[in-house]
Amino acid sequence: MRSSQLEANLSGSSANLPPDQSLDFLKILSYDLRGSLVSMSSLLDVLNGSGCYEKSDGTVETKLVELIDKMDGLSSMLEESLRMVLALEEGSQPEHALLDLEHDVVEPVISECASEIRDRHITIENRAEAATHNFFPVKTNTTVLEMIVRNLLGNAIKRAEAGSTIVVHVNHCGPFCLLRIHNSKNPVAGESRPDRREKNPQEIGLELYLAKRIMQTQGGEIWYEPEEEGTRFVLAIPVDTGRKRYTSHSQGRLFS
Repeated sequence: MRSSQLEANLSGSSANLPPDQSLDFLKILSYDLRGSLVSMSSLLDVLNGSGCYEKSDGTVETKLVELIDKMDGLSSMLEESLRMVLALEEGSQPEHALLDLEHDVVEPVISECASEIRDRHITIENRAEAATHNFFPVKTNTTVLEMIVRNLLGNAIKRAEAGSTIVVHVNHCGPFCLLRIHNSKNPVAGESRPDRREKNPQEIGLELYLAKRIMQTQGGEIWYEPEEEGTRFVLAIPVDTGRKRYTSHSQGRLFS
């Protein structure tokens, strides 16, 4: 990607950084909503097994099961969002850890999603910038970074058609490491893209919205790149340009 194109994708981010109160609000909201959802889901479970409706009415039972599943899914999403904010608070200052993004972040996340990948017969094509291991001083909390990558890959898996291929690619571009996740499904509809500045949590999903805002507070960004075939999301991870970048074959020597 050209530097001018990268700057265009990042433009406007730093000028619209949310105050700390925004993340505090999301944390409280996630906690309160999750508690309510767990209570409601438990109540529906009781209703579903109590025989409060005619057993012959399969429609009611089906609708109850669907509603329980949806509430459990939303509860899990809120729990993940809450963990993301709490992890950011625990390490409120970026760690500037020297990480091999390919092996320390991407591959563990792919392993976590192995069962979903297998069940949907999806192929993961993991492309590295080079054969050697590249270590970068990232300016992002490592735990939060893993959660964001898991969220992006999880969304790609959910949207992917059975038997399709998802390509994960990491490369270095100026003051950023770019992580691209591409699948071969039809392009994402305009109303579902996270790069529209006016978007809010209700329109793009709390996890993706929260991930985008957290990356913006730390100088990074998440955006969507339209493709003729498939969809591609890009995570721009800020790196400390004042520190050296090494390979596993040249520890102690400047790589670039």
